[in-house]
Amino acid sequence: MDLEMADSAQWYAIRVRSRSEKSVAAYLESHGLEVCSAVCRQRRAWSDRIQVVELPLFPGYIFARFGQLRRREILTAPGAAGIVGFGATDCPVDDREIASLQTMLKSGVELQRVPFLAVGARIRVRSGPFREAVGVLEQFKAGHRLVVSVSLLQRSVAVEMDEAMVEPVSAAARSGASSAFTGYARGAA
Repeated sequence: MDLEMADSAQWYAIRVRSRSEKSVAAYLESHGLEVCSAVCRQRRAWSDRIQVVELPLFPGYIFARFGQLRRREILTAPGAAGIVGFGATDCPVDDREIASLQTMLKSGVELQRVPFLAVGARIRVRSGPFREAVGVLEQFKAGHRLVVSVSLLQRSVAVEMDEAMVEPVSAAARSGASSAFTGYARGAA
């Protein structure tokens, strides 16, 4: 196997110690690696003032592009805690996801963390006329919708939802949800 092929650079998520995102990113950049620290400016309100501060979008993680021949260098960086993966296998991050993240960061628009909502996830509406309804997030051509089903009747209803109005249903909350309502999701249209 060609050495260059075996060491093709990919993006990886690197777990870092608490509040070490900036220092680990700076260290890796100084060693010639391409890094996305995912740090952006956000407004924070205190009792007496509002201030703009730089905060990580993903506390405890940064992203770096490297080949496996540089893996040891990553793991020994001051403040680095490990490379995200399954068991002993490092899992690369899709180039398109990093490119999208970098585009958002470069825009200068204030970004905010939101819960991860995947199609098929059980969600609860937290505001608006459907507040407290529980169902499944479904994707369709123009956006997303909430699907609520009545299992006994094997019937479902759907309503278009803005993702800002919903939150994921935690495992603990799921067990307390009404048994009359269960989610049903069809694939993307």
